[in-house]
Amino acid sequence: MNTHARTDSRRGRREQRDSQREARRARLHVLLTRADRGVLTAEEAARLRADVEAEVAECDTYRRSAGGQQAAAMRLLRRVEAAEQCIAETEVERDEYAAKAEDLRGHTAMAGRR
Repeated sequence: MNTHARTDSRRGRREQRDSQREARRARLHVLLTRADRGVLTAEEAARLRADVEAEVAECDTYRRSAGGQQAAAMRLLRRVEAAEQCIAETEVERDEYAAKAEDLRGHTAMAGRR
């Protein structure tokens, strides 16, 4: 079995991003604890800043993506609603034509009896 993460696949890229995010968040917890105790070195402060900026950038990316997905879902919802309206109108027309056809059958049957 291949235990090597495939980075050329969507799943592999997602797993790689997830592991990077987990590592970054673990570092954040350590660095924030050190900052609380007031023992953060200049190098650690720079690392903390870089990790926070990476988290903010990733969050912004996902927020934009979610906004785009929400807009696409709303467009699809409007299309579905329009399709349902069209179906309802078509069903009304069908019922009207069926009633007219039934009337014509009734008149034809009565005319044939005479």
